[in-house]
Amino acid sequence: MNGSTTQGPVAAAPTVPLRVAFRRFWPWMRADALWLPVSASLLVLGAFGEVVSVWLFKDLIDNVLVPRHLAAFWPLAVAMVGAAVVSALLSFAGTYTATWVAERYILRLRTATIAHLHTLPPDTLENRWRGDMVARLTSDVSAIEQLVASGLIEGGAALVSLVLFMAAAVYLSWPLTLAALVVAPLFWFATRFFGRRILRRERQVQRRAGAVTAVLEESLRNSVIARTCGQEDREVERVRREGQALLNSELAATRVAGLYPPFLNVLQVVGSLTVVGIGAIELDHGGLTLGGLLAFAAFMTQLFEPAQQLSALAPVAGAAGASAERVLELLDTRSPVVERPTARDARSVAGRVTFRGVRASYPGSPDRPVLTDVSFDIGPGGVLAITGPSGSGKSTLAKLLVRFLDPDAGAVLLDGQDLRDLTLASLRQAITLLPQQAPLFHASIRDNIAYGRPGADPAEIERAARNAGAHDFVMDLPRGYRTEIGIDGFQLSGGQSQRIAIARAFLRSTPVLVLDEPTAGLDQEAAEHVITPLRHLMTGRTTVLITHDEAFARTADHILTLTPQPPAPQWVR
Repeated sequence: MNGSTTQGPVAAAPTVPLRVAFRRFWPWMRADALWLPVSASLLVLGAFGEVVSVWLFKDLIDNVLVPRHLAAFWPLAVAMVGAAVVSALLSFAGTYTATWVAERYILRLRTATIAHLHTLPPDTLENRWRGDMVARLTSDVSAIEQLVASGLIEGGAALVSLVLFMAAAVYLSWPLTLAALVVAPLFWFATRFFGRRILRRERQVQRRAGAVTAVLEESLRNSVIARTCGQEDREVERVRREGQALLNSELAATRVAGLYPPFLNVLQVVGSLTVVGIGAIELDHGGLTLGGLLAFAAFMTQLFEPAQQLSALAPVAGAAGASAERVLELLDTRSPVVERPTARDARSVAGRVTFRGVRASYPGSPDRPVLTDVSFDIGPGGVLAITGPSGSGKSTLAKLLVRFLDPDAGAVLLDGQDLRDLTLASLRQAITLLPQQAPLFHASIRDNIAYGRPGADPAEIERAARNAGAHDFVMDLPRGYRTEIGIDGFQLSGGQSQRIAIARAFLRSTPVLVLDEPTAGLDQEAAEHVITPLRHLMTGRTTVLITHDEAFARTADHILTLTPQPPAPQWVR
């Protein structure tokens, strides 16, 4: 629980080369790929307007100020203002387009990632820190965009602008241009030197940021336990410790990334002084006019700016690469349950459920079966109660029925068809799982009941609530069915939350029902209020009832008692 300050609660993601990360994340950019050159072109045209302005400035010096022909000032001034306005508008259009492309990319990538996570069994997600996954879906996805979208636009625009300013500088004076390029190899060396070090440190920063989010989420979620156990200081210390680790990682990254821009500025000063020195000699020998020298100095300033922009992509790429590794780890997580290409829809389900010699274990522990040689057959409308101590595999059996898990051996059948031969969507349309803790959303009671059938009309929702014994207490709430309830039904009692979940099951009205400890955690009175609508819900439906309640279990047609599997033998040295 505490997590060491060296490793933290979030493990490092597998290392992925930057080019591989770019290739993996490029498909989400294809829809807007044509807008990348459009945005870059607009930015380049805006930069070209600056070239025009500098050239007009040269004419202003050489043709107006030096010879003192003040009559020519106004036409040049109007032209310079016009060039500046057009340049500003083009730059704005380029920046706006780049932002539009970037935000659409983030939306697509985040949506695709969360869609992939929803294909994974709940156990796969529950083994991860929720806060860290939220960090990967927010800040890490945004950082990846800098690599695949904004980075391409800014890099492309900077590269073309660099060529544009270079051409203008060469046209003015190629000897001065060559002199200014003396520092070019140093720019390349700095990018290589700092880029690798920044990437290493950014990996630590992104991992630590995920750890902080994870600990914050867990600490707030369990605040009631912390306060009732008098462990507030312990929780604050956990947050402080992970925050300190993030602080150290941020400072380590800043020590490297922070030296990078000043180093480039020093190179720019060296290049500028070289230009001014040689330019003064050229001016003295008449090889360059004063306006030409000033214009060349302006071009050099503008030339170094896109060069710095290109060099500044190194820390951006470092952060994006570290984030890409973390998101790829999620995208590369595969579900142990795979729909067969030949799977067909389940049609006209009668509800016969059969287990034939089922053996089941969890991924990563194939030598530790949870269920071994489980067999039973329930006819349509029958009720089977599953009992047994904790750890005997009761909830695992429920997961097999809804295919959150597949058996290692044997088969689970619905109306004589192996579940693996049915599409997952049609299977789950035929089965309703009512888990031990009724999951409710931060939404209205009406929306929570209709979650399994969003198109249900108000009359159907109310009928389901009445069948679940929930209508009366719902109508006592301030806004009735429109009452917004907190996360996990915060404003409702345990029994009320369970009856809302039962109403949701009534509304779905599937032929097969799986009840996983529906009365667990409820006092006797609340349990009695829940059992009555549950019996109504079970009527006419094939029901697998997992329960510790012996009285409730005796209402079933058959009872299957599971026993914990013995642990796998261990070699002792």
